[in-house]
Amino acid sequence: MKKVISFVVAIALVLSMSVCAFAAEVPGADADYDAWVSYYTEVLTDATLTDDAKTTTIVDNMPASKALFYASLDKAVDDVVTDGVESDAVLNAVNDKLIAKYGWGLDEAEWEYEVEENLDINIDGFKKENVQREKRLLIEKIESEKDDKRLYALGRMIEEMCKSETYGLPKYGTQEEIEAATEKELMNRWLKLVVNAAVQVTYVGSADCGKIKDTVLTFFNEIQRKAVWPIKTEFVVDAYDSNFVTEKQKVKQGKLVIGYRAGMSYDRDNYAAVRLMTMIFGGGTFSKLFTNVREKMSLCYYCSARLINNKGLIVVESGVETENTVKALDAIRNELDDVKKGNFTDETLENAVLSLTDMYKSVMDPVGAIDSWFTMNCLAGEFRSPEEYIELIKNVSREEIIIAANMVTEDTVFILESEK
Repeated sequence: MKKVISFVVAIALVLSMSVCAFAAEVPGADADYDAWVSYYTEVLTDATLTDDAKTTTIVDNMPASKALFYASLDKAVDDVVTDGVESDAVLNAVNDKLIAKYGWGLDEAEWEYEVEENLDINIDGFKKENVQREKRLLIEKIESEKDDKRLYALGRMIEEMCKSETYGLPKYGTQEEIEAATEKELMNRWLKLVVNAAVQVTYVGSADCGKIKDTVLTFFNEIQRKAVWPIKTEFVVDAYDSNFVTEKQKVKQGKLVIGYRAGMSYDRDNYAAVRLMTMIFGGGTFSKLFTNVREKMSLCYYCSARLINNKGLIVVESGVETENTVKALDAIRNELDDVKKGNFTDETLENAVLSLTDMYKSVMDPVGAIDSWFTMNCLAGEFRSPEEYIELIKNVSREEIIIAANMVTEDTVFILESEK
């Protein structure tokens, strides 16, 4: 009889402990961020709960807003994590239960949180503290690019080359424009973008893409969208004249940047031949610029060419000593003339094909590259797989490369010299 009583008492104590463990008051429907952080912190630090019980309690008790759920849980986890406890383990367990119970995970909740954070506005415009922070970060980015003389020289060349085109505008604006922008002006501009801008959303992750799409559409379904501004890039097929610009600064190494018009009237105009020709000209260690101008003639610290196909430009960048600038410019021009005449070896051509093939094969590996790939194809209005591009490259003939090279015209030479 005593054993039975003891057994019953033991069960009663366990049940009592279980009830107490789950007895923390769940915040109400109108509860704020701090209340939910406090609640999740209490659950996570309750020594009477097993890890699985904590996870279940968290998933069973959450606010209606996924964004609020993610923000408060993330803060609570950060606050209570101690040595030997991985926050990822807690969040992974919660994520698995969310998917099993609701069909969505923490990455979807995080995405909604970030969207809501970025829509933090009021009647007077974006929050002043947020605007001031972003202004500071953007001005710092502009200053850092000025300090990076290679980036600076490239930006100045494009600014000069495309000064009558939208493409020539500074991508971050100017410091004066940034400082003058008000919270109200920025909000009004943002509202115009929401109503009129073309919107492309690329999601790469493990969540249900259908649910992500539905979440995005909920934001836009309440917006009276108007005629979408067209996405159009102005292509200049031929250079009108050669533009020569020189600047002097206190730099240890001079910069020589040359901008060419690639003879393209749209982003995929003769793309494969132009791309392969650019690789032969200066796209790798096998290229003419590297093997001749840099290695054999020792005129540059670096010298390479790349194609900007969405604008139809070819850009050559090189680092030179001021006294070698003219020699380097002449040598680069001679190498392009050689390509136009077909003076490149079969080995160089094969290496260019292999290099591009390897690049296309690896393009779907990192998340950022996947995002860029789909964005590029969507903007082009026609999706092509990496395998399709590889086939295009492999089928380009030597004659097509020569024709593509002869379409290239020099537009702008920008030289950044060292002050004497």
